Amino acid sequence: MRKLSQLAGLMLLSLGTASLLAPAQAATTVSDSMKKNLEIMRDILEKSLQQDRSSDLGRIDLSYLAGQGVLFKTRLGGGFGHFFAVAPVAAVAPVAPLPPMPDVQAIRDQANAMAKAATIDGVIDEESIEEIAEQAERAAELMMEQQETLRDQNRELRDQKRELERALRDVQRERRDLEFSQKVGSTDKELQKRLKEITDKETSLNSKVQSIQQKYAAAEQELQKQRAEQAKVAQQKQAELIGKVGYSFAATLCDYGASLRELKDNEFVSLQLDTRGGRDGSSIYWVFKKSDINQCVTGKLAADGLLKKADYYRY
Repeated sequence: MRKLSQLAGLMLLSLGTASLLAPAQAATTVSDSMKKNLEIMRDILEKSLQQDRSSDLGRIDLSYLAGQGVLFKTRLGGGFGHFFAVAPVAAVAPVAPLPPMPDVQAIRDQANAMAKAATIDGVIDEESIEEIAEQAERAAELMMEQQETLRDQNRELRDQKRELERALRDVQRERRDLEFSQKVGSTDKELQKRLKEITDKETSLNSKVQSIQQKYAAAEQELQKQRAEQAKVAQQKQAELIGKVGYSFAATLCDYGASLRELKDNEFVSLQLDTRGGRDGSSIYWVFKKSDINQCVTGKLAADGLLKKADYYRY
């Protein structure tokens, strides 16, 4: 009985060792034909999505997950972010009245009206979307020019402020010297006259410094208002260009989706668009069913219809 137990133990040990030494499961190999067709589609997407220079998209990368589908990935480049970056501005005020602010609200209202007109009855007009992006870009440029003018005038005021403060310190120092001389017994008329002149000059300089401080406060409020306006235009432009990227992606799948014939109907074709912003940045995703792409390729579904059927989300 004892020998049987030992023999059974040796058999179990040998089986366990054999299982540990067994080769790992071989990885499924993606066919060369699929690799080639996916790379062709990537090249087509790059040319299609980068036709609009204002979007300034980066290079497109791709990855394939067996049983899931293909993911194309790109990001918004530096040129695109140029319209969204709002650099810090010093809290300074204009010397002269500012020129009239460009009617940015009118530009935005026009762009919004065009956006609604471009998507009536679910039909997207690509030319209208292009013009919308141009309108938003124009509004952003106008506000940037306005801020540049404001900063130039602020620099001039800042120099004047320093000169006034320097003159005020000199006057205050001279007044203290005269008051000291008066205390130690020198009370001649000339000293009294000079003390009065200095006191009056100090009062005048104090008034000018207070006036400049008030201009500073008004200018800071104006700068904050302009920054808020610029942020609104930036947000609108980003939304419009993201919408255009989604439509261009759908249209490209309709026109050239036949090259994805190796993908199964239950797999997906996705686009990941990374926005700028560091840790606060996010990614936009469009996920299309291969079966829906087939319908668009055969003419049973239009590009805007394909876009509506896609899953769209931000993460």
